[in-house]
Amino acid sequence: MLRGLLAAVLPSLLALGATAQTPPTSEPASLVGTYRLTYQPDSTNPATRTELLYLLLGKTQSQFESQGKRAFDSLLVVARNLPFNQETAWALSNKLNALPHTRQNYTIYKTGTPRRLYHDERLGRQHYRYEEPAAPAWTLTPATATVAGYSCQRATTTLGGRQWEAWFTREVPVSDGPYTFCGLPGLIVKVGDTRQHYVFELLRLAQPTTGYLIAPPAEVPTSTDRTTFRKAKTDYNGHAIEQMLASGNLRLGSAEQTEAVKQRVHENTKHRNNPLELK
Repeated sequence: MLRGLLAAVLPSLLALGATAQTPPTSEPASLVGTYRLTYQPDSTNPATRTELLYLLLGKTQSQFESQGKRAFDSLLVVARNLPFNQETAWALSNKLNALPHTRQNYTIYKTGTPRRLYHDERLGRQHYRYEEPAAPAWTLTPATATVAGYSCQRATTTLGGRQWEAWFTREVPVSDGPYTFCGLPGLIVKVGDTRQHYVFELLRLAQPTTGYLIAPPAEVPTSTDRTTFRKAKTDYNGHAIEQMLASGNLRLGSAEQTEAVKQRVHENTKHRNNPLELK
């Protein structure tokens, strides 16, 4: 079945490495890979979390984002078309609470030749995008294994201050993978850092039914560079609640209640000290 599926969609997918492409545009996904991310948010605590993320593979580009973010973005589209009143506010609040939780709030686009990567992420009300070369420098090794049902070969690289080990399969000759990983002669089935703090593993690869469209956000992001964005994210994570209070978007009651919530938020932030990219 896999062979028939790939025979049907690979001719268009292989164009991803041969077609020039400007920043992401809308196009349907030909294949969707579902990945499980297992990660350790706190470097001092071995407890892990898991999330599902989707790699949408199209003819000239790909898109990678979490199940939770994709669901949240879809809810925002619905919300924009509804009248704002108490009834719709309660309905949207209930739907928001039912969404899959995510801490992976980025969307990664990879486009054409030369291969480019676009990192989209929202910090509060501000939506940012930065661009950089897509493929890290890989070292292929002779090691082979069966991973997630595919015959794979091992490769290693360095990214974001971590050493990474990837397993890719030539059975799916698409030079892509989860997060920013790509540039190998086959789909990356599994990739994790050597400390096993972040591990992406393919659970399923299939043709989509409906609703899987590679698409840029409706609003135009603020263009920036990686260094500036990382500084903005660090500042935001450290002072997000103060910014929300100052903007009037959050009201917490008395001064004592406000201070208690601020302290709790700052304490929780201390335990999210292990980002995927350390530098």
